[in-house]
Amino acid sequence: MTKRMNRRDFLRLSATTAGTGLLAACVAPATAPSDSGDSMAEEPIEIRLAEGSWVGPEGIAFWTDEIIPAFEEGHPGISVTFENAESPDYADKLYTQSVAGDAPDVMFVWGGVNYNLMQKGQFLQLDDYFDSEDLEDFYPAKLDAHLLDGKLYGMPKYVSTSVMSYNKDILDEAGVEYPDGTWTWDDYLVAYDATTKRDDSGDIVQWGRYVAQQYMEHYVWMNGGEWMNAPLFGTKCLLDSEEAIAALKYNHDLIYGSNQVAPIPGSIPEVGWHNVFSTGKVAFAEAHSWTVTNYIRENDFNWEYTDLPLSPDGGKAGITFADGYGVARATQEPDASVAMVRFLTGPEAQKAMALSIVGLQPTRRSVAGEVWDVDSMGAQAGYDVAAFTRIMDYARLDPAFQENDKVNSEVFNPIWDQIWITNEIGLEEGVNLIVQRIDEIFA
Repeated sequence: MTKRMNRRDFLRLSATTAGTGLLAACVAPATAPSDSGDSMAEEPIEIRLAEGSWVGPEGIAFWTDEIIPAFEEGHPGISVTFENAESPDYADKLYTQSVAGDAPDVMFVWGGVNYNLMQKGQFLQLDDYFDSEDLEDFYPAKLDAHLLDGKLYGMPKYVSTSVMSYNKDILDEAGVEYPDGTWTWDDYLVAYDATTKRDDSGDIVQWGRYVAQQYMEHYVWMNGGEWMNAPLFGTKCLLDSEEAIAALKYNHDLIYGSNQVAPIPGSIPEVGWHNVFSTGKVAFAEAHSWTVTNYIRENDFNWEYTDLPLSPDGGKAGITFADGYGVARATQEPDASVAMVRFLTGPEAQKAMALSIVGLQPTRRSVAGEVWDVDSMGAQAGYDVAAFTRIMDYARLDPAFQENDKVNSEVFNPIWDQIWITNEIGLEEGVNLIVQRIDEIFA
């Protein structure tokens, strides 16, 4: 049986592996980004770092008490001010600051935040600061998120990817074997049905699967379809292909088919898609790698991770996201800011992030197998977190359209919600409407 940690055990392990000693021992002092070491000592260069953890005060302390001091120790001419990136208005604030020339020198960015600022020219170009040999250690899909017209405008912070999580207690009660990397969509479908439980009135009280409708791309790719006509910043939606429709229908039928095994997205009160699994009412749900430490603290049942299902013809695919660091184009201290990014994305900081309470999957391949798979908190607690590493061999970057904000706010998201959440429009009809309206935007 999988070993489970309680919160006290978890925090004790965190305290012993947070990374202070590792970082302090391995930090290489940087060349002072000024003409005079003496003048730097008298007047340290000051830069601002916007960061977050999303695991509570202990996570913030990891940055303020561990990472920043380790960087400053190795770079005695630079002083770093921490700014919290966890505020709900962070994305809007960051854009406003960037336009005004007052953005943090180094900022954590993701998804649309990254693409919006990159396309609007708010990031410093980094090609001259990182050599190709070093970049080869990063997962290619993660670097793709920071490339525009072949130029590098950011660096990957960590890997966010998804695998399947499953509730072992529910499977045991239903007499369902535990899944492995050979299970197909159909194998999972049988298990979803067997683990869905109804009360005497026919209402579902336990779900076989939770479907995160906002993350469907990898199912389309598994089945040989494409999301759009380019890996990033596409101008044509391709979801109306036979392969794409079949992949979407497989998931849509789990919610709205004749034999429902998944709840309507958002219908479980006061629970977001990322922690539905922790309610203990769902047998299977895809989980992202940054949920590992949260699951260890929150899940009051036996559970495990495993590989994503194979498509009917054995196809594999995974999805990863644009989580990284950008340097403000308007920074007054480009060398110091890049030194911070180099440090944050270097092997030692990557190890510390993986071993700490924030539990972030390394984006450097050399660190993933040696540290994440073996010594991270999830691995030490007995969970198959190596599943997150295995899927990265097949993972592609979460796609974003050209004019992504416009496409999502005016076309994609409103229609997508009508398909998956309100069920006001049929799957094929909605997909065809999305394709048509995106074509009109780029006509």
